[in-house]
Formats: sequence, C-alpha cells, structure tokens
Amino acid sequence: MYEAFFNLKEKPFKTSLDPRFFYLTAQHTEALTNCQYMIQERVGPVYVHGDVGTGKTTIARRLMQQLQEDPKYIVAMVIEPNIKSANAFLRLVMKEFGVKTEKKYEDSLENFGNFLNDKDEAGFIPVLLVDEAHLLRPDMLETVRFLLNFETDSHKRLQIILLGQNELATNIESKKELKSRMYRNALSSLTRDDTEKMIQFRFQIAGGGTHPFTPEAIDAIFRCSLGLPRLVCQLCDMSLLRAYTLQQKKIGADIIKMTSTQLRIDEEEKAMTEKEQKTNNKAKHGTKLNQQNL
Repeated sequence: MYEAFFNLKEKPFKTSLDPRFFYLTAQHTEALTNCQYMIQERVGPVYVHGDVGTGKTTIARRLMQQLQEDPKYIVAMVIEPNIKSANAFLRLVMKEFGVKTEKKYEDSLENFGNFLNDKDEAGFIPVLLVDEAHLLRPDMLETVRFLLNFETDSHKRLQIILLGQNELATNIESKKELKSRMYRNALSSLTRDDTEKMIQFRFQIAGGGTHPFTPEAIDAIFRCSLGLPRLVCQLCDMSLLRAYTLQQKKIGADIIKMTSTQLRIDEEEKAMTEKEQKTNNKAKHGTKLNQQNL
C-alpha cells in the first residue's frame, strides 16, 4: 500500500524469511561462519542460542541455502520438534533424510547408522539442522548425543547444528556428556548502530534510497524494540503505513511512539523483556564460539 509513496518496489520490512533481506551483523556473520567451518571440517556439533527474534531461524535458512548449493552436502532441517518421544524425533529426522524407519527404536538407529556409513564412504556429508531446538526434550537430547557416536577416527559422519532460544543452552549444560561434545555460539540483540544499518539495508533491497526515519525515530525504534530484529521490522513496517496515511515523507519519533502503542510494545512489556534478557545474559559467555571441554 505504501510502496509507491516511498518509491519502493516491495515492502522492506516483511517478516517472511526472504534471504535477500537478511542483514548480517558482525555477530550473525561470526555465527554463520562458525557453523560453516564446523560442517566443512567435520569437527563437531554446534548449538546457537539467543532471545526470541535475534535471527536464529534466518541463520538456519541462510546456512541451509548455502549448503544446498554444494552437492556433497545432504541437508535435512527439522523445525519446531515439539513431539512426544525420542523415537518420534528419530523417525522425523530419518524421514527428512529419506531413510526407512522401523517399529523399534534400536532398529531405526541401525538403519540410520548404515545410511550415514554409506554416505560417508561415497564422499557425502549429511547435515542435520534443528530449529527451535529448545523444544527438544531430555530423551531427544540423549538421541542427539547418541547420533554423535556415528564417527570415524578422524571425523563425525553426521554434522549437527541446533538453534533455539536460551533454554537450549540451559538444557544442554544440564547434560555433561552432551555439553562436553558441543560448540556453543550465543546471539544477542542489535546495537543502535546495527539497528539503523539493518533498516537502511532492507530499505535499499526493497528499491528505496535513504530511509525516511529521523535520528530521533531510530533512537525510538531501538529503544522500543530492544534491538530485536523482528520487533524492529514490525515497528518500521507499521510506521511506514502510518506515515503514508498521514502523507508524511519523513518519519519522526512521534510516529514510532504511536506505532509502538498500537503494537502493544508498552513500558510494562519492555520492562519484562529487559528483566528476561538480564537473566538470560547470566547464562551467556559472549557471542564468540566456545569449545566446551572437547
């Protein structure tokens, strides 16, 4: 609706997972590079965790897209594994890889092991991506640990990347045997500078020139969104619509504040989010990849 008014070819802040609109901050670039390195070198599994809306799913999609461009990788993605049992989880993974399952858990594991062995001997690298992996129950994490046993003296036969909210880190750290075998990467919210760069990047990808937000508006966007990319996009999208309705080419802090109220991003919600982030930060060791006693 507002595209022509702002000289855009398409909406710049849609929340669909279009890889063209993924702005790589330094921490996202690092997380993506770390995952790529671990997969290419077949060193070991990685888990990426962060608050809601920090870009984990986008990283998973970008990684999958890049891997699928190379025929040596066999990529399977499991999304929101909110299922009842370890057997159901294993059957879901095998289905994504196209491997025949059996009634018994042990028989399915044997089939999957044979599949991994055959692909390894043929020069292929199977990669499992699990998004929303904080939903994995303890018995499913135990299955993940068991899958890591499919290895040679030099490399893992299955490369595993888990991505999820900060509960994922807590769940993995509660399992010492799994924690010691995985590499950790934490994502945090955007800085004020990254917030503006992401806005400008997406606006240009959509066919625009310089974004219409004043410095005060950017400050308000950053403050209201707490630097969470998903909220940044929601605020910007609805603010562009409001500016179009008011026939204003420049968007100031007043429009951002009205839009924030409309989206119910109020002070109480922000205070709760800030409290949650402070709690989650206690479990984080920074954004750099850390080897956990491997």
